[in-house]
Amino acid sequence: DQDLKKEYRISDPQITIQCQKLGQEKKSVLHTSSATKVLFFLRMMPNGVQHMSMDIEGLVETSLNAGIMKLSEDQLSTCFALRSSVTSRKYELADQLAFLTEFLGGEAVIGGDYPAWEFKADSSLRELMAETYRDLFQEEPKIQAIHAGLECGILSGKIPDLDCVSFGPNMYDIHTPKERLSISSAERTWKFIVEFLKRSKK
Repeated sequence: DQDLKKEYRISDPQITIQCQKLGQEKKSVLHTSSATKVLFFLRMMPNGVQHMSMDIEGLVETSLNAGIMKLSEDQLSTCFALRSSVTSRKYELADQLAFLTEFLGGEAVIGGDYPAWEFKADSSLRELMAETYRDLFQEEPKIQAIHAGLECGILSGKIPDLDCVSFGPNMYDIHTPKERLSISSAERTWKFIVEFLKRSKK
């Protein structure tokens, strides 16, 4: 416990470990060889941030997390969500997971592949949208790259050299039961897209 408090004194100073007896009932446990494989997998599997962007300082480029993990009588199954703005990095990470799983005698299955959306330093679309926003609202737009899967990745994966931008109204507590949207922000977004479309015709 003291070792952990020292290691996490900055990021999680209140970290604690709680242990309790489960009673005298006989519980099924893993065979020694199976337990060794499970512990090996848990210690060696990649998890969290793997690479940072070389284009934008402080932006996560590639990451993953073990979102669902189930231990049954005959197997350990783990579901990972892989994210990257660089396609080759994402597949490299998938290969790493597959190699680890197969090395231990398991099977790796890939599904629900979400295409990467790589940052474009030169975007005429982004510049026009920024100019439109400044003229319409007399303030600088907040332009940023984020580490998330968006529909722009699907579209740009189908259309080579597609210039695309994602924007929208202010939303809060996204992907939670408290998710909500600002009505006034949605109105501004509507005005913005209408004006942008007018300028795009010129």
